Amino acid sequence: MIEIKISYKYANQKFNGCDPEYIKNVCHASCCQSTTSKNGTMITIHPSENIKIKKIGGKIKNGFLEPINKKCPFKTDDHLCGLHLSENKPFGCIASPFTLNKNNTLIIRNRYRLLKCYNDGKKIPAYLAFKSSLDLLFGLEESNRIVKHLKNNNSDLIAYMSVKKYKILIENDSIKKKNNTKQISLFSNS
Repeated sequence: MIEIKISYKYANQKFNGCDPEYIKNVCHASCCQSTTSKNGTMITIHPSENIKIKKIGGKIKNGFLEPINKKCPFKTDDHLCGLHLSENKPFGCIASPFTLNKNNTLIIRNRYRLLKCYNDGKKIPAYLAFKSSLDLLFGLEESNRIVKHLKNNNSDLIAYMSVKKYKILIENDSIKKKNNTKQISLFSNS
């Protein structure tokens, strides 16, 4: 297990949360889009997910899901994710709101504060708005412990992430940064 500091300040930033009506009528899944990529998206696909994504019709280039008309190929006409409740949804999509800084502190990605959902609508803390992300990154038991602490305390905490999830998160971020020197080889022949 890897020790990860959870920043109380970041975890308590306010978001609407990803409820279907908000996605359909307000944000249109803007988190799935990219303003910095000429392709329109920057959806990382970890090498361990390549086969799974290809089996469901996704194409991958340089570690990224290839968009269709500058949109995720799994995005439906009503802006919802066609993979939302499926085991095929990429790790990078689910974990997307969070990243680690150089001190192994879990923080909200800077780009999430530029999205429509930031400080809008229900204005719930990020640790609740993106609970499914915490569940993926830390596992349900640890995620529930994190939430309980953040609800009852005004302080940072140390949480524990599996080595595998940690490496996937770091490697996905490296793909985005195109900094292969930071990649940690866990998945060979993937």
